[in-house]
Amino acid sequence: MHDLIIAGAGPAGSAAAREAALAGLDALILEKDSFPRYKPCGGALSDRAISLLDFRLPDGLCERTITGARVHFRDRVIERRKGYRLTTLVTRSRFDQLLLQKAEEAGARVITQKVIGYQEADDRVEVLTKEGSHQARFLVVSSGCQDGLRDKILGPKSRARLGVCMVTEIEEDDQKIQERLQSCLDIHFGVADMGYGWIFPHRGYYSVGIGGLASRLKSPRRTMQEFLKRSGFSGRYRLHGHTIPFGDGMRNVSGGRVLLTGDSAGFVDAFTGEGIYYALRSGQLAARTIADEPAKEVAKAYQHSCRNDFGEELRYAWMFSRLMHSRPEIFMRILTCQNEVLDRYIEIAAAKNSYKDFLRWLAPRLPWSILRAI
Repeated sequence: MHDLIIAGAGPAGSAAAREAALAGLDALILEKDSFPRYKPCGGALSDRAISLLDFRLPDGLCERTITGARVHFRDRVIERRKGYRLTTLVTRSRFDQLLLQKAEEAGARVITQKVIGYQEADDRVEVLTKEGSHQARFLVVSSGCQDGLRDKILGPKSRARLGVCMVTEIEEDDQKIQERLQSCLDIHFGVADMGYGWIFPHRGYYSVGIGGLASRLKSPRRTMQEFLKRSGFSGRYRLHGHTIPFGDGMRNVSGGRVLLTGDSAGFVDAFTGEGIYYALRSGQLAARTIADEPAKEVAKAYQHSCRNDFGEELRYAWMFSRLMHSRPEIFMRILTCQNEVLDRYIEIAAAKNSYKDFLRWLAPRLPWSILRAI
């Protein structure tokens, strides 16, 4: 009988396992893949996410320090740089492996088995795999939004709240990467409906991708191929697709003895698609709640902790995304025509501003901004 079983060893699962093990709990991770495993992702790691870690990231893991953004919309390009780090670029397979190693070092066990279901009883959860079953007081689901384990709590997936991305990695000489992008993220709006395209400068390669709302992005592969061509990439590249949940921080993400974390819970910024911070934080909160609260109060207390900690932030990100994409022509022109607007927006990535404060600052300026943008 384990204190908790974690389904999935991504950032949320490893964070939950390490936090639980450090609190003296018996934590078991069940992960379907052997690590390191490929993870399609731009690999942008915010300082706020890094601040959640109780260990230092190895220098070799941090591939690029990003201090600016270059934003495109049709014929407009605007670039803004800050005098401080906005984000750090990492290769997700290496980052995720480090998190898993740190969970094991803390005392968590890892078994390579895919969780295919679970059954709840009054005092335990039976977690089912093809190889057999495991018993625990609680189950933490960290296996992503595509896994059906989350459906018992959140219900069937809705395409209205699901994004789709295509990602590839393109090898390039570091000097050429530096000449093209220096220390900037390259963001292209208007590429995908309710989304954008990106080119991120890693060490020895570009991460290139597009993402948008699944219900509106009818042909992600074709959209990606067109974006690659327009961006000057003419080779044949292996494309990887994956889905992203767009949450507003208000849905119930726990019930009985089961807690959802990270992508499984829909904890993703609805505008940027960033979810590493919320994965790490929700994993930690799940473990702390199991360690500190009476068993009957865990589900309710975890829900309350997530809403208090970052629920408002996700709600305002959802509102901002809906607002921006309701009038994309106007708002994208505002973002790419006015230095101050972009300057304040990119501060959100560095956790020096919030969507709530940004929207409050922008609202009284919208009439004049719209006139200037037309």
